[in-house]
Amino acid sequence: MKKFSQQAAANFVPLLARIILFLAFVPTGWHHAMDMGAFSGDGAARLRELGVVATVTPANTSGDFVTRVAFSHASIAQEDFAAAGATPARALHELTLSLDRFRLPKPHVWAWTITVFELVGGALLVVGLLSRVWAGGLALWTLALLALTTPSLRESWGAIWATTDPSSVLPRALVLSQLGIFALAAGLTLTGPGRWSLDGLIFRGKGGDDADGGDE
Repeated sequence: MKKFSQQAAANFVPLLARIILFLAFVPTGWHHAMDMGAFSGDGAARLRELGVVATVTPANTSGDFVTRVAFSHASIAQEDFAAAGATPARALHELTLSLDRFRLPKPHVWAWTITVFELVGGALLVVGLLSRVWAGGLALWTLALLALTTPSLRESWGAIWATTDPSSVLPRALVLSQLGIFALAAGLTLTGPGRWSLDGLIFRGKGGDDADGGDE
C-alpha cells in the first residue's frame, strides 16, 4: 500500500497537475490568439498609439477602457464592429492594455509572447516535454497574472478573507484559484512531470531526475 501511494504521488499526481495546467492555459491562449475583441474609448485610442490598430472610431467619450466582448473571426466582419461603435483587435490586446498600465515597454510584444507561451507551454506540458521549463515559466506568469487581474486587492487584501462579507466570495475564489495554479506549476518545476510523460521516456535510464524528481 505504501509503495502504491508513493507511485501515485510520483506519477499520477504530476499527470493530473499537467492536465489541469493544460486546461488553465491553452484555452486562454487560444482565445487570445484566435478571437477578436471590441475596444472603445481610451483603450482603442491607446492601441492606436501603440500601432496595434490602424484606425480608431471611439464609441463614446466616457473613457471606457475596453468593451470585453469576444467574437469569432468567422462570424463577425469588420463592418459589424464599426456598426457597434467599436474598434476590432485581437483579444490578446486586452492583455496588452493591462500590461501597458504597468508601464512595460512594448506591451503588445509581451502580450504576443505570453500568448504563445500559454499555447505552446500548456500543450507541451500535457504530454510532458521540457516540463520543468514550461511549468516554471507558467508559475511566474501566474504570479504576474494575479497582480494584473486583482489590482484593487493591493489596498484591500485582508478584506477578501472576511467570510461574513458576500462581496468577498468572488475575489477570494479568484485569488485562491490563481494561487492553486501557481502551486501546481511550482510543484512540477521542483519535482518533474513523473514517468508518465515524454520527459519520463527520454530521461529514463539517464538518472531520471528530470522525469520524476529522482524517485525510484
